[in-house]
Amino acid sequence: MYKEPCSNKNAILLRFTLIFLTAAVLIAAVILFSVLFRFDQKMKTEGKLYPVEVLGEYSEEGGPWKTLTHQTDFENKDLRDITVRGHFSRDIPEGDKLFLNIDHMRVTLRINGEEIYSTGPVRSGGNPTQAVGKQWVTIVSPGITVSDKVELNFGNLYWNAYMIQFDELLRQMHTGDERMMLFKAVSNDGWTMTIGTIFLFLTLFLLIVALECTILRIDGARRFLWLGLITLFSSIWFYTLSPAPTLILPFPVFLNVMYSCSMQGIAVFVVLFAAEHLTGWRKKSLLYCTGLLLLVTLAAMVNQIFMIQDLYSAINYFSILELLVALWVIYCLGYETRRLHNRESAQLLKAILPLAVCAVVELINGYVQFLEAAILLGLGLISFSLIEEIYTIRRIKRSMNSEKRALILENELNQNRISVMLSQVQPHFLFNALQGIKQLCDTEPKQASEALEHFSFYLRGNLDSLIDKQLISFEREMFHVNNYLYLEKMRFPKKLNIEIEILYQDFLLPPLTVQTIVENAVRHGIIKKKAGGTVRIKSEQTDENIIVTIRDDGLGFDPDIPKEDGRTHVGIENVRNRLMLQCGGSLEIESEVGVGTTVKIILPQKEELKGI
Repeated sequence: MYKEPCSNKNAILLRFTLIFLTAAVLIAAVILFSVLFRFDQKMKTEGKLYPVEVLGEYSEEGGPWKTLTHQTDFENKDLRDITVRGHFSRDIPEGDKLFLNIDHMRVTLRINGEEIYSTGPVRSGGNPTQAVGKQWVTIVSPGITVSDKVELNFGNLYWNAYMIQFDELLRQMHTGDERMMLFKAVSNDGWTMTIGTIFLFLTLFLLIVALECTILRIDGARRFLWLGLITLFSSIWFYTLSPAPTLILPFPVFLNVMYSCSMQGIAVFVVLFAAEHLTGWRKKSLLYCTGLLLLVTLAAMVNQIFMIQDLYSAINYFSILELLVALWVIYCLGYETRRLHNRESAQLLKAILPLAVCAVVELINGYVQFLEAAILLGLGLISFSLIEEIYTIRRIKRSMNSEKRALILENELNQNRISVMLSQVQPHFLFNALQGIKQLCDTEPKQASEALEHFSFYLRGNLDSLIDKQLISFEREMFHVNNYLYLEKMRFPKKLNIEIEILYQDFLLPPLTVQTIVENAVRHGIIKKKAGGTVRIKSEQTDENIIVTIRDDGLGFDPDIPKEDGRTHVGIENVRNRLMLQCGGSLEIESEVGVGTTVKIILPQKEELKGI
């Protein structure tokens, strides 16, 4: 339904809220980094952490033994069985902790032939529900010396694995203080943790702005909501890229599921965000795409619950589906940009293209592995968010300016409302209608009673327009139009013909819009023509708009020549202004002298314009 524009006071409140939120984010960031700095200094004085290496040899897939060095590079991501044997580079006394960085692998650690740690498939028999995710594992040492025999057996559990996982296991082993290990783990993945935190603050900002827009009844609240949810899931995704959280929350399976779900959440809300910028069948198609993504995610989660296939192993299948959906989103945005000259879709297209390109290259990187995982997709999310944030700030500014213009237009409309009503109810029309009813009283009393009823309905409709500022149903508007046409047909039974074709009527529009155009067509087009003519009214729905056409074959006029009949002609301009202000509609007039006039009322397809 129509929303009244917010006042200047509310606009000032919104501006103050945005300034307050920006200041709060900056202050919180300063406090956060100050706390981290103090924690860093404290850890340097209180905690100790030492690197640990395995010195010895290794064998791939049961092959020959080779010397293990710092330059050893396991280049085959399909390796399923690697054994490293030798001894640790330092003693690990009993009770001390050994930290291993395990990334979606099966790992078994033996000391002097005795197994002290093992992780692998959740279920045996080669079931694809295999790994517990990305994690830092803490092992309490039974007392290990440099002379003890160490055997480390590991291998990939997924075909979409990254080779760097082996290096992370062998090169990032540590022993020492657990808090210092947490700090080092966070430092190792500092860029992902920092960006995740920035996205988290950004989420808070966007969700509060969405709430403000809802309270102040400003259009675009859902866009802020979807954008806020995109940044929320992006924040979760960046956090789960790092194994550091498992040192605080020892739930690697949960974090692994959150990693997969966050990728799907980003895709779902990007599509919903794009749908807010589209109309017609393009918007509907994106809503169907959203349903498809949710359905696929639900099926994958059910597979995870029943241990059929875990979410991580389905990431590449998700990526292919999301790529196809992204291409469709780009096509829809390009269609509206090129065909309908939709400015907002053009802006979103500029933001979403870098994200789509980065996602495609990231998908290729999963097979070729020329970069570390997630870097490209992360850059795409950052660029998308930054570009959209710029556009968001611009939208807020435009919204505030439009509210000011709306208040001015509203005041003008209120001032013209009485003039419009008077222009609709001309004294000579009232006199002629009453004269016609009086004559019927003597000859056709039943018809006179019916005419009087239509006359009262007509007057009531015009008087209601003085009070009713909301949109009304098309059916109600046509009821008023039919009452008017009945009275004119009573006066000019042979001169006035009426044709009405209602193909679509489930929508709302400002009162006295069709009525004003029809009265102009009858009074200035048909009645003044010696032979009379026909007024045709047609309503229809297209992919983008709802169109109401009023056509007459009356006298017509030259639109380029201003009328000089002494009247103000506020009716048509008032209709045009109300259509633009209340529902974003427009008015098109075509006329030719001696041929007639065609007027089109064009309303955009919007949820708030649908009838109830």
